[in-house]
Amino acid sequence: MNQTTWNPQSWGSLTAEEFAAQQCSGTATSSTQTGCGCHKPCTCNPCANPCPTPCQPTQMICCCQPVAAPCPPVVDVEEGCCCKQSFRAALQLLCNSQLATLLDFNQAAFVTDTYVAGATINTTPAGTTPADNLNTMSGSFRRFSPCNCDLLEISALVNTPPETSTGVTATQVPLCQLTAVALQTATAPASGDITSDQATANNFQTIQKILSQCLNPCTNPCSTPCGACACSCACSDDECCCAAGLLSTLSQSNLSRKVTIVAGPLVLQGVTLLGTVGNVLVLANSTNNRIYFVCVNQIQFLG
Repeated sequence: MNQTTWNPQSWGSLTAEEFAAQQCSGTATSSTQTGCGCHKPCTCNPCANPCPTPCQPTQMICCCQPVAAPCPPVVDVEEGCCCKQSFRAALQLLCNSQLATLLDFNQAAFVTDTYVAGATINTTPAGTTPADNLNTMSGSFRRFSPCNCDLLEISALVNTPPETSTGVTATQVPLCQLTAVALQTATAPASGDITSDQATANNFQTIQKILSQCLNPCTNPCSTPCGACACSCACSDDECCCAAGLLSTLSQSNLSRKVTIVAGPLVLQGVTLLGTVGNVLVLANSTNNRIYFVCVNQIQFLG
């Protein structure tokens, strides 16, 4: 049975600006986007696996942006409590064409400090780790709103935790309201003596490896112009707060890279920290093959 091994040393942290500045040298030119000051050809996923087709309306949209210079020196940037810049940059990881085939964008959940869209909350504590408290996820992550720094386009039934439906199907979510986004690894078909569960687990290991490499600054840059915008995504000065101490505790001072956190209604126990983009944590759960993006400013408790 073939298995993909994960190099545990291939992880790191980036500011959102540093992440967004990294571009690959390829130029898979797609259609031209306009609006928001954009009038240049859009380059879609110019990485090791350039996107094979022009940007599709049903996929996450690429917005034009010139190829940037090599990685700049690391600059510490304090971002707003809403993690808007960081979410925008971190979710650009999903534009990688290989990741797009391994993740199921129709099994997603979107967590705010009050609601969960796309899943209900499991009130029974997990007996083993890693674990989360999300039941089956059924939300759809459709795309970044074109040239709009504030919104993601989704389709997900909104629930009041633990499992009371509001009857509302959300079609957009403001980035400043997000506590976390969770995504499920796509179910893989069986092949020969490898079962579907084994193939899915192997694909999850590949996802971890890709994300870890992308989060290691400048070694294997995987950022793309997907979801980039000419508008300023900065939060206003009065929204800013400091998360440096918590980031240091969770990343730099955490040799095991195992994290237990409570962020709004979401509980993650013993999950693996792959790295950070600005103020957003990127985490993995090998029990149910899930990936999480969590705003560090929304974390209320550590375990």
